Amino acid sequence: KKLRNTWTSLRSKVKAYAERVVSARVEGLVNRGTVLEKKLDHILKKAEEKGIEINASEDISAFSAKIALAKDKYTQAQAKLQAALDLKSGNESSSSEQVKALTDEAKALLKEARNALKEAHDILKAIAKKIREAMPEADLSEDVEVEVAVETETTNTNTETNTAAT
Repeated sequence: KKLRNTWTSLRSKVKAYAERVVSARVEGLVNRGTVLEKKLDHILKKAEEKGIEINASEDISAFSAKIALAKDKYTQAQAKLQAALDLKSGNESSSSEQVKALTDEAKALLKEARNALKEAHDILKAIAKKIREAMPEADLSEDVEVEVAVETETTNTNTETNTAAT
């Protein structure tokens, strides 16, 4: 009976921490999408220098919009998860329904972010196909140096710059 009471009190906190793990994976995907945006810009600049016309500006803007949407949903989900964890750790008598509701909202936002990233991936495949058709010698896996700002999870919000060469 004691174990059951302990589990009941910790269940929502465990779910919130599990969603943080999922959130970290989504953050990685959003950062990869940002890196891919920069790589696309680099490839298109190279093509333009060679005088090759690639009509993918509409697709690239759609890709960027999906990445921005995913980043926005991810940020909202992070805020909800942090609120749930603060509520649970700050006040033991807090309502587990509130924590559960915040966690569920964050879960839904993360799902929306993942869906936006999937749509961005489909758009990216179409862009890559157009690039290969117009410029068969293009190296789509070429390393381009890109900086991605990452918020750390401390009491004060720091911004560190990671260099991702992918």
